Amino acid sequence: MIRYLKKSKLFSGFDDESLEGMLTAVSMKSVTKGEIIFYEKDPAPAFFIVGTGKVKIFKISPEGKEQILMIASEGDSFAEAALFGGGKYPATSQAMTDGKLLVIHRDRFISIIERDPAIALNLIARLSHLLHKLNKLVEELSLSDINTRLAHYFINIVEEKNLSENDPILITLSEKKTVLASQLGTIPETLSRSFKKLSKEKVIAVNGADVTVVDLDKLYKFAGE
Repeated sequence: MIRYLKKSKLFSGFDDESLEGMLTAVSMKSVTKGEIIFYEKDPAPAFFIVGTGKVKIFKISPEGKEQILMIASEGDSFAEAALFGGGKYPATSQAMTDGKLLVIHRDRFISIIERDPAIALNLIARLSHLLHKLNKLVEELSLSDINTRLAHYFINIVEEKNLSENDPILITLSEKKTVLASQLGTIPETLSRSFKKLSKEKVIAVNGADVTVVDLDKLYKFAGE
């Protein structure tokens, strides 16, 4: 389990001795594609780190519409806020593939934090990052149209990969368009029209799952930046 902890963004900076001390709070769970890991408002005795596979965290509106809040892949942690949020999960999570999860048990983990403040600082940094992302998601869903949201999605990838207009800016979509539509708060048909719009304006070129950014300046303009 230590090798999975080392790959995690939450614990990557810790030495083997520190990680071994955390094992008292950790267990391993195998999941299959489509399996619900927890439902919104379930009791929250633990949070998770993805060892292998992918997990989506989402909410369902009263109308039955799914809004993906996060897709967690290898090394990502999720549901940390449940440690301090009244003991219930704020959203539902589901395995997108077969995989393995590290289960970090709440009570035992809090005992470890009390002995090692460095872990608490890492956790605070992680929660701050998540809060920033969620605030940005709420702002985009409430204030921008789908073309702007799609442009922002591509810009985030470009900036995360440190690409520039001097590089061949090729983005391979890692999720199906139905999943991407849910992430962007729309339906697949509307998302397809947005892809066509950006393609017609010669902002991007699409070939299956491969998207080439043709004009980075135009992409920023569509994003309102």
